[in-house]
Amino acid sequence: MNKPDLAGRRILVVEDEILLSLDICAQIEYCGGVVVGPAATLADGHALLQTGPKPDGGILNIRIGRQLVYPLADDLIAADVPIIFASSESKASIPDEYEDIPLVAKPIDMVVIAGYLFPTP
Repeated sequence: MNKPDLAGRRILVVEDEILLSLDICAQIEYCGGVVVGPAATLADGHALLQTGPKPDGGILNIRIGRQLVYPLADDLIAADVPIIFASSESKASIPDEYEDIPLVAKPIDMVVIAGYLFPTP
């Protein structure tokens, strides 16, 4: 894997599948980033957003248990935090208001994720 430079960037991870969550977190840390979470529930994701410093980016699974992540996505968007959806959902199943949010398949590639969250000019 190429290694994007995430030095000091705080990335919120919202993923309810433990092995995928561990992989995402390991990739962030390998690239020098700081994991916020991970959150396995929407409530945990909201708590992390409200109690700590604002994250620099977010990686969100769309389906967290039986809930959809969109309310948390809305809060992150309102806070000007760039996000991506990491999910097996199809683009057609995502509501139109999120059409500009990148959708990547899992397992993720941190080079791709970093390019979406922190594009270089």
